[in-house]
Amino acid sequence: MTRSDLKRVVLLVTAMLPLAGPATADTAEQDFLSLCAPCHGADGRGGGPAAAALRTHPADLTRIAARYGTFPAEKITQAVMGLDMPESHGSREMPIWGDRLVDEALGDETSVAAAKSAAHDVEDRIAALVRYLETIQVKD
Repeated sequence: MTRSDLKRVVLLVTAMLPLAGPATADTAEQDFLSLCAPCHGADGRGGGPAAAALRTHPADLTRIAARYGTFPAEKITQAVMGLDMPESHGSREMPIWGDRLVDEALGDETSVAAAKSAAHDVEDRIAALVRYLETIQVKD
């Protein structure tokens, strides 16, 4: 099994796991600040320092629930993981954080056991990040 195949297995397994986990709110906030804030801004409103360099202005993450009528946790999870865009549509400006977090969780490991552990670690981090995004929603 190649490393690329192993990453795909981890992402698929992670996508099938329920949204829950022990990742802390502090970890989620730190992930938000390091992963999301460069484009979406520390306040989540889309005005991060990298926003001006993007073709598409980053979304206001504080208005997700307002746009959908409720906070769509599964849809947001899929977007963060990069599962929401088929390859046939070309590239997307938003990084595929699922891939990057899997790389981080796997390190140099290539075993199935490491993949299972990485899947749980990544699922926990993404679930915590999605829960954090839910907490920054503005009320109309």
